[in-house]
Amino acid sequence: MKNKIEFIDYLNKILAEKEPARIDLIKYLQEEIWNSEIINNEIINEILIEFAYDLDFYEPNEEWRKENSSYFGGKRLEELIKQAIGKIKNCNWL
Repeated sequence: MKNKIEFIDYLNKILAEKEPARIDLIKYLQEEIWNSEIINNEIINEILIEFAYDLDFYEPNEEWRKENSSYFGGKRLEELIKQAIGKIKNCNWL
């Protein structure tokens, strides 16, 4: 993903999907963020890296979420994605 429009479109794609497709989309997104050399804006990098880290705690399986209070489900995932979209829209990223 080379610009904020592509990134926001991808986040909206995750919002539109249901399990199990969301897991694969999230993993791809995290890899894109962690391996991206295209984004050279420090503020955007910080936002995206923090977001990618938070995604590590998404667990769609309710039983597994009970094992660790750090895990969250779909509702929190959607909140985080919407927050990320808002932050990205407000950034100076082409």
